[in-house]
Amino acid sequence: MKNIKRAGILAILLLGTGTAFSQSRKTESAKGVEKTDNNKIVHVEGVGHQLNYSLNGGVAEVEGGDNMVTIKGSAKKIAVSGTGNKVYIDKVDKVSIEGGDNTVYYRTSGTKSGKPDVSITGVGNKVVKQ
Repeated sequence: MKNIKRAGILAILLLGTGTAFSQSRKTESAKGVEKTDNNKIVHVEGVGHQLNYSLNGGVAEVEGGDNMVTIKGSAKKIAVSGTGNKVYIDKVDKVSIEGGDNTVYYRTSGTKSGKPDVSITGVGNKVVKQ
């Protein structure tokens, strides 16, 4: 009988701990934004963010859903994954998109062709010149 009580108490404690960890992780992803390495990396994670950044030759990563990110300046690479994200940038050399219905809008590119190198996986993703 003591073993059953101990097992029950242990199970409740473990479930409570799991809930606490999952809630703290949700809070972390609700924040969802990070700009690091001397403003050379912009990382956006989560859902429904509307954010503006300045970038000069760095990397931008957008993960999640329904985010709208505007970047003034240039990026060597933009990587987008998830669903329904929109990224606006002045200049980009390389674009990688995974997921569905994501769009990257750009004004110019530093490549010889004037168009960024593009890698797209998924449905409804596009790279559009403004």
